[in-house]
Amino acid sequence: MLALALIVALSSAHDQLQPPVAGIHVDNSHHRISIVVGPFDVPTMPPDIGHAMHDEHFGTLPLEFTWPADGWFRGYRTELIDAAGAPLPRQMLHHFTLLNYDRRGLFAPVAERLAGASLASEDAMAPKTIGAPMKAGQHLGLYVMWRNHTGRDFHGVYLRLTLVWSPANLLPRPVSVLPVVLDVNFRSGQSNPYDVPPGRHERSAEFVFPISGRLLVATGHLHDQGEAVRFEDAKTGQVLLDLRASRAPDGTVQGVSRRSLARWGRGLRIEAGRRYRVVGIYNNVTADTVRHAMAHLVGIFAPDDMRQWLPVDYRDSVYLADLARHGVRGNGEVSEHANHDMP
Repeated sequence: MLALALIVALSSAHDQLQPPVAGIHVDNSHHRISIVVGPFDVPTMPPDIGHAMHDEHFGTLPLEFTWPADGWFRGYRTELIDAAGAPLPRQMLHHFTLLNYDRRGLFAPVAERLAGASLASEDAMAPKTIGAPMKAGQHLGLYVMWRNHTGRDFHGVYLRLTLVWSPANLLPRPVSVLPVVLDVNFRSGQSNPYDVPPGRHERSAEFVFPISGRLLVATGHLHDQGEAVRFEDAKTGQVLLDLRASRAPDGTVQGVSRRSLARWGRGLRIEAGRRYRVVGIYNNVTADTVRHAMAHLVGIFAPDDMRQWLPVDYRDSVYLADLARHGVRGNGEVSEHANHDMP
């Protein structure tokens, strides 16, 4: 899921322990937003539930807020803590998703996934040379999903999420980039997991980018038994990216390779109207069918012209159904900052 989580891992010492206070604190001088949500009760879960947790019982939308200032979103730091501020097992959080209601995805009329990751993954920060353009007043929601396989119940759990942005007057101006997700089981407005029987299997989908630009960074998202995500030119069959999973002998996925495509150049060129294919490869070494598999290519995309990004249709049934799946109740409000005057 990753969004700007693809760029550079953050490594920083935790602040001194202090009891968390739920709410939002905006630090304009350091261009940071500190979000604390909780307390949550997180009961232990049977290990066989795995990734089969896409219902309301395990997911929560604890906070909705407005973005405070014009600029470019750069990245985040996440912490899971108890009522005294002490760290808790990071793997308890299956994932968080930062939804931007006022910008849509590139391939579907759903709310943008501005950022998202599990706490087991690295915190992340993009360099100041790039960022996701944001306008003051855009509406966002923080969605969290739990997976507690520790064998004990936890009470009074808090999530602290620190968001960082670059100011609008930064010079030179950052390159505006946005997250893109290419899902091999993409079905607009519908659930995307699928089952994988024992053995090696591939599933693919084709996409046509509506606008031209460059992929600057790419990685993949796979569940256990996943082997690779491949990105191809559908017309020529040329393999453009081959992102391999790091796996244990039992098929447990420990991560997927990440490619920095603009390190020695301008990135991977993407042409509007050209057909591309993403292939998810699973090698199920167990004797059982893998339930709720997923395979995504997740990228940081720099459009040639950000103004060509399609606007949100707040009355679109797919957009409204997507918000409803995350527990958002539409109130009929439309943000005047949605797709206009981006930095």
